[in-house]
Order: sequence, then C-alpha cells, then structure tokens
Amino acid sequence: MKEFSAILMLLFCCSCQWVQKDNISETELVKKKMAEINMNEVDVYPLFEDCDETSNKQLQKICFEDHLRTLFNDLLAAHKFTVEEDINDTIYLYFVVDNTGKIQYRRTEKNSKLNLLLPNIDSLLEAQTKELPTIYPAQKQGIKVASKCKLPIIINSH
Repeated sequence: MKEFSAILMLLFCCSCQWVQKDNISETELVKKKMAEINMNEVDVYPLFEDCDETSNKQLQKICFEDHLRTLFNDLLAAHKFTVEEDINDTIYLYFVVDNTGKIQYRRTEKNSKLNLLLPNIDSLLEAQTKELPTIYPAQKQGIKVASKCKLPIIINSH
C-alpha cells in the first residue's frame, strides 16, 4: 500500500507537467497564419473558359493575358483608324476582375503622342471592356477574390 501511495503521489505531482500543452490563443494563431499569406498574389489567376484551370499559375496567367490581348486586338483591328504618321507604341490597360468575374475598366496609360493621334481609344477600350464575357475570378486560399490587372496592348500602324 505504501508503494502504491508513493507511486500515486509521484504521478500526481508529475502528471500536470506531462499533460500541459502549449496554449496558443486563437488570435495569435490567426495572426501567424495571416503573416504567412502573401496578399499581393493570387493562388489561381482569373480564367476564361478556354484556359486550363489545372495548369500552373504562370500558364494560367499567360492564357488569361493572351485571351484578353486577342479580344482587344480583334476590336482594334475591326475599327478603321486614320493617322497621319506611323505608330509603334504600347497602351497599358488597367482593369479589375471582381470576385464575381466581371471585368471593370479603370484607366489607360499612354504617351501624349498616342493621345493626339488616337484621342478616342480610351472610350473604345472602356466600351469593349464592358462587353467582355464574365470569367472565372481569381482565387486566394480557395476564396474568390477581386484582382487588379495591367495589360499591355501594342499599337502598330503602317
């Protein structure tokens, strides 16, 4: 009985230390997880139906940008612009793909020469942006998120 009491007393004294866990508060755990997440990158880029959602991020980005570039190039090719000198320049189109997949025009960036030669191109690009089909939005941690995009469009005339 003495041995049993001694063992029981020994276990009682030591058992609290054995079962003591590292108590991390829920807020500390959330802060740690948020610090690990890069909020400037998405896990999945916005995608058109033609793009493969199982391919890697770089291929998704290329497919998305190429598809957009093709849509805008087709639009610009369909319009007849009259310019007095040759153009070989780039316009940057800024837009947002919201978390529902709707593309929203923000602005264009171009040099002053293009502004003079093609004054209506901003409104044309904005109108075309409104006509684009809804696409699959970007995703972060499995959640659909809005993403800002910048698309270079090369303008050439001969």
